[in-house]
Amino acid sequence: MAENPNLEETTTKTNSGKTKAPPITPIDVGDPNDVAGLVVDQQHLEEFADPDAQSSVVAYQRPPKGIFFTVKPETGKPWKNRAFFFTLELEGRDPYFVTEEVAKQKSEEDTIRPVLLVRYVTMAGDEGLWPLKLNMPDRRANAFNTSAMNIMDLATKGWVRIVSTKKHYRHQLSKKTLTEVPPKFTDRPFLELVAIVTKDRIVNSLDHEVWDELDNGSTK
Repeated sequence: MAENPNLEETTTKTNSGKTKAPPITPIDVGDPNDVAGLVVDQQHLEEFADPDAQSSVVAYQRPPKGIFFTVKPETGKPWKNRAFFFTLELEGRDPYFVTEEVAKQKSEEDTIRPVLLVRYVTMAGDEGLWPLKLNMPDRRANAFNTSAMNIMDLATKGWVRIVSTKKHYRHQLSKKTLTEVPPKFTDRPFLELVAIVTKDRIVNSLDHEVWDELDNGSTK
């Protein structure tokens, strides 16, 4: 084996004549005091690191197709996890929520309709609000509205998923029971969830910009 030509530069001799490696120079890792100034006060951000932190986004839609879900049942009145609302829907836009008083004053506006907003959660633990359209008493019953209401009732008793057909919704029941797979509803009040989905979308007066848009159109 070839001898190291720089051996004399990388080793030193002891009193006994043996060689030893030079002492290792410590690596400079910086001053911890400098890093300390970057740390954010724990009380300001610790909620974001909480594994049990609750989402500030709530789904407002029919439960997704192919996904099993269940509905929070009601055992008495007044209801705690469902309620009727008036909504105003424009094509391609998120719906507005209209107060009952304004809805009465705009009773001839056909973009306003009542819905039953129902709390549900998927088997994976995603919580949402399901707006069920109601059959109006002066009109012919809509098969999709009727079948959706029937599925909602079934979903209070077990895990269900929605399957669409051309004429109405049909459903499939999971073999897993609510006892085997308990639903993971959050402890947030129903109205707190509603407040999230209605933020900046409440119509509580006749001066709201949506009325001008309906009367005269919009360039948005």
